[in-house]
Amino acid sequence: MARRHNDPARTREQILAKATDEFARLGFEGGRVDRIAARCNLSKNMLYYYFHSKEKLFVAVLERMYERMRDQQRDLAVRTSDPAVALEQLIRYTFNAFRDDPTIIRLMNEENKHKGKYLKKSQRVRDLYGPLLETLTFVIERGCKDGVFRPNLDPVTIYLMFCALCYHYLSNQFTLEIALGRDMSSESAQQRWVDQIVEVMSLHCLAGSPSLRKIA
Repeated sequence: MARRHNDPARTREQILAKATDEFARLGFEGGRVDRIAARCNLSKNMLYYYFHSKEKLFVAVLERMYERMRDQQRDLAVRTSDPAVALEQLIRYTFNAFRDDPTIIRLMNEENKHKGKYLKKSQRVRDLYGPLLETLTFVIERGCKDGVFRPNLDPVTIYLMFCALCYHYLSNQFTLEIALGRDMSSESAQQRWVDQIVEVMSLHCLAGSPSLRKIA
């Protein structure tokens, strides 16, 4: 067995970074632990020292992905006292996060292909979603109190709505370009789309807008 590196935290992050790339490109079945270890200049046994199994490594990759997204979403939304601007920040960040890091969509697609089989084994996923829902709840409650948002908005429904509008566009942009004959990959096209998401969500949330039945 290879000797452990002097900086275990750095070694663990290196393994997670290489594993993220491997699983995003090849999926869980196609990803190879020995290839990940080789890219980290570690023995396979040393990688198992840190993560014990391929399955636990994949779960750790998923947790790391959610953790990065959630921490930044929480920070962005509390920088302004305007709840409408805070909601817009969350929407734009979510779209940009999916766009700028293609591994996010690939990993989510992979885990959904397995019907959440591996994420169910995570002890942290609910806690990782907690900050996002806390942020949305805070923004919505502040907006209602200030008279900016209409009452009875559900944070989970709001998240599902804008996340779906961001995710579907980017995960299907290449096939939709062919099917619809419309530019969807350029910066200008994507900017127009995220502007549309902000407008739709604003119309849904602002005071005086018609109520929609909760979908979750």
